[in-house]
Amino acid sequence: MSPPTDKLLRPTWVEISLSKLRGNFQRVRELAGKRKVMAVIKADAYGHGAVPVARCLAECRVDWFGVATVEEALELRAAGIPQPVLLLGGLYMSDPAHLIEYRLTPSISSTPRLDTYAECARRYGRPIEFHLKVDTGLGRLGLPLDRVTAFVNHYRELEGLHMKGLFTHLASAEDLVASQTDEQGERFAAVLAQLRGLQVEPEWIHVSNSAALMTGRKFPENLVRVGALLYGYCLPLIVPPGQELPKVPKLEPVLTFKSRIVYMKDVASGTPLGYGAAFHTRRPSRIATVPVGYADGLNHALSNRGYAIVRGRRARIVGSISMDLSLLDVTDIPGTNIGDEIILIGQADHNAITAVEIAQLLDTVPYEILCSIGKRVPRIYVE
Repeated sequence: MSPPTDKLLRPTWVEISLSKLRGNFQRVRELAGKRKVMAVIKADAYGHGAVPVARCLAECRVDWFGVATVEEALELRAAGIPQPVLLLGGLYMSDPAHLIEYRLTPSISSTPRLDTYAECARRYGRPIEFHLKVDTGLGRLGLPLDRVTAFVNHYRELEGLHMKGLFTHLASAEDLVASQTDEQGERFAAVLAQLRGLQVEPEWIHVSNSAALMTGRKFPENLVRVGALLYGYCLPLIVPPGQELPKVPKLEPVLTFKSRIVYMKDVASGTPLGYGAAFHTRRPSRIATVPVGYADGLNHALSNRGYAIVRGRRARIVGSISMDLSLLDVTDIPGTNIGDEIILIGQADHNAITAVEIAQLLDTVPYEILCSIGKRVPRIYVE
């Protein structure tokens, strides 16, 4: 499936542990209980590689896949993935015929889109199933709650459509202090009751995301949508003062971002390093060059702030991170030499650098850190 790391022409790569992915999926299954599981693998499976991840989860008998775009869905079908696929963002300018040809399920957030899909179903003589997305408080996509009755009335006027599911998107499920998630849950339950009053009973009902599953929130649903937990991550949970964090199964980060030292030099105190002389050594120093930069997903804002693990110890990133190369101060790590493996995200011995740690340093979310790892960085799949 993957080339050995000693055959890489440029020694910068990502390792994806399929065994950890399977383990995380099993723990998600346990948290989900009787509910089915939709694996969210949009954005190239959060940077982990959509097709290999999907194949692994398909072997684990995941029930659904969720993606953002038609292009992402077609990639799965081309790889032979048979599970149902939900287009979480619906269709934009894509040809609705893709829905029929590739057995895709769109989400719908507005009444006019019903006409587009009904025309496609009529043209091809085959029904189109869809999931209705309602906006309970996130404020992006989703049918406004005061338009549900009008939507259902128009839906009933059309042929060739089948409302197969109902869902919404939580805005802050990781926050157990704020009331927003409870309010969203109440609005969603009201919509579900309204649909049932109109004699509409969706087969698939889903609300919970990774954070909601972690915190044990309860919704009227039979399907959960999980992305981050599968990859070993979740947003940090916020609990009221004095309250303990919910007890959940241990999840393991699946991805390790690696490179190797390709050049070493000893420099005097006061030596400028990197573009703009962004760093000056304060002592005689040993500096290692690694072939990884912001084009690979090592954020430029980590210049003079971030770290890598070398021989089980942390080495500071010094100087300005460039497009293809970065510098590490390895003065305090004896024995460091050309060819040594370095870890930018991952664990070695008892030292770890996680996407959560980097995200907190950069004031962003861990998913951005993972998704930012560039396409030119090979993904190596290991057991």
